[in-house]
Amino acid sequence: QHHPELTNVEYEAVYGDDTEEIPYDHQMLSTSAAGTSMPTKFAVGDELHLLRKEVMELRGQLEESRSVGKKVQALDLEHAILRAQKRDPEFAYSMALERLRTAEDLPEIYDVDLLRKEAAEARSALPQLNLEGLWVGKYGDSGYEMINVTYVGDVLYAYKITGDGNVPKGELSFKVDLGQGSAHNGKDNQVLEPIELGEFAAKQWGAKFLNRFSGEGQVASEGYRNAKYIEGQLIMVNDYFSFAWVPIGHQVFFGRPSAELVLKLLRDSTSDLDKDRAFLTRCVEETEMLEEEMEDSEVYMHQEKYYDQEGCFE
Repeated sequence: QHHPELTNVEYEAVYGDDTEEIPYDHQMLSTSAAGTSMPTKFAVGDELHLLRKEVMELRGQLEESRSVGKKVQALDLEHAILRAQKRDPEFAYSMALERLRTAEDLPEIYDVDLLRKEAAEARSALPQLNLEGLWVGKYGDSGYEMINVTYVGDVLYAYKITGDGNVPKGELSFKVDLGQGSAHNGKDNQVLEPIELGEFAAKQWGAKFLNRFSGEGQVASEGYRNAKYIEGQLIMVNDYFSFAWVPIGHQVFFGRPSAELVLKLLRDSTSDLDKDRAFLTRCVEETEMLEEEMEDSEVYMHQEKYYDQEGCFE
């Protein structure tokens, strides 16, 4: 039985997925709405990786303390783990969503508006959940193509704005379920550890650890025949991302397009339908709102560096 004061998300944060609980009697940290609001600052990037490593070490210490009956020390470690985890935006987001699901049954304990605000704040600190809009990547011999990223809940969908002979425009290029447990490999349910870059690549990208998430990428024969989805991975690279079609060893790096590139890709499109142009215009407007402070020139610079240096993710 779980401690009644802990949500399922908090319980797993303290004890992990495989640790069997050893019962003991003391008052756990209350998770009622009073006094448990999420912090306004979350760990990001390499700091988040180090925070999660620290939590794993604390879990090991907790298991050892409980096995020898050191109840006071165990309680201190439980509180330390929860304090650390509340700086993890993914944990904070999952916890807020779990509480939201039960808030209607416990209105005297939970503040629904506060929980929605906490969930939104934590979600905004997760780069993989804030990729809406237009992106451009080099699809091998097909050249540069443009996608539009949208979300349904926490599921990312990347639709082709421009296409090629295999997967045409308007079709789904890839999809990634970024909900709880998304860092697990769907094939064997193993956790996808962040990619650790070497010193040179880490300096280039401004981060040593790149988070990745299991997804599915679409492939097809010429003429959009025999279309199917295969195993894929979304890899976050600072302000950019890549998607890998794992079985075929194909990876595309995506950056925000300049207005000039958007127009060029539109002119080169095989369709002149007004509805296509209107849709692209709306996508451009949404992207500009999301990335108005981003310098377009950086996209080209970093894409060239990426493709000129093989094995930068190894």
